[in-house]
Amino acid sequence: MRITSLAGLLLATTLSAEELFVPVAVQKQGQEGAWWNTEVWVVNTTGSVAHWGVVFLPAGQGNAELLRQEPERIEELAGFASAVYTDLVPQGELGALRFVVSPGVVVAARIYNASGRVSSGQVIPALSRQEAVRRGEVVHLTGLRRSAQFRTNALLFCPGPEGATVRLRVVGERGEVYGEQTYGLAPGGLLPLDDVLLSFGVQRAEAARIEASGSAPFFLLASVVDSRSGAASLHWPQRPAGSR
Repeated sequence: MRITSLAGLLLATTLSAEELFVPVAVQKQGQEGAWWNTEVWVVNTTGSVAHWGVVFLPAGQGNAELLRQEPERIEELAGFASAVYTDLVPQGELGALRFVVSPGVVVAARIYNASGRVSSGQVIPALSRQEAVRRGEVVHLTGLRRSAQFRTNALLFCPGPEGATVRLRVVGERGEVYGEQTYGLAPGGLLPLDDVLLSFGVQRAEAARIEASGSAPFFLLASVVDSRSGAASLHWPQRPAGSR
């Protein structure tokens, strides 16, 4: 059920409303004929009526104002109910989703290639700022590939109002460093890095990794895409043993 009253209703009715972020959501044409779609599941794990709203944060720009903006519309979800949505991302757009939710609400997104030859998708849970890579922490994206068949797309997303500077280092299978690059992220900014290994001069790799650290909390994800089938595998950053 959709409530068309002011978005402030959510904050008024749930004093402990929380923010969650889906770091990437897409509804647009991709490389090699891919068409990337996003569907979102919203689940109320409590027996009480829950409320939630969403703000789309477009890629390639600063979104400081949208990090403060209340959702234009508020959705209502009955106790223990689940719902799926396919219209939360504008057509032809890439960005992130910022949710404002009642306690007990769980959100996840599935990104899939509607033009692929196999039925596959990447499930991305909505995360809080506290679950981002911490300031000064070093994490690793592993198992990255680059060949005629495989390419690796990565993204950086800053959920905070202060922006972030993120350093990436690409390392090969034998420990060779292909290069380093620093990226500036605006508040609420999403930066896609398509075919990221090739951008560092890597023509072929079967088990490359990206080492990342930042000046403020950020999210980092990678997707290894099989050009033959159109399927993609999602890679999350990992923390080395002993550093958690």
